[in-house]
Amino acid sequence: MKKCEFCGKEISYDDMYCSEDCEKKNLQYYNLSNRFAKPFSMINVVCLFGITVGMFIFPMAKPFGAALAITCCAVLGVLLLLLPFPTESMIRKFKLQKAMKVTRLVGVGMMFLGLLISGLLAIFLS
Repeated sequence: MKKCEFCGKEISYDDMYCSEDCEKKNLQYYNLSNRFAKPFSMINVVCLFGITVGMFIFPMAKPFGAALAITCCAVLGVLLLLLPFPTESMIRKFKLQKAMKVTRLVGVGMMFLGLLISGLLAIFLS
């Protein structure tokens, strides 16, 4: 059986979506994705670079390196919560609805990583 492109329910081979609601949500996602893809990518690259640099300079400049990594983790986590743009392979594997949920969980994980880094900073500085 073929599966709905949005929610993954089984449908007939003639259809792409199980309901008009799934089709509407799928269209809304791709419109949002087309609108915010470039800013999302740029912020994503800057945050990942900031996390890497923050972790690299952490031993030399603890407060600045940690603050940079914490800020980038928080920004990336909020970005993934607000704009959950999963990769195409995730969409093929899980379908869009579940892939967006997994991406949001990654965003929560990034925010948790920021809290973990700030906790480690508090331990090292005390």
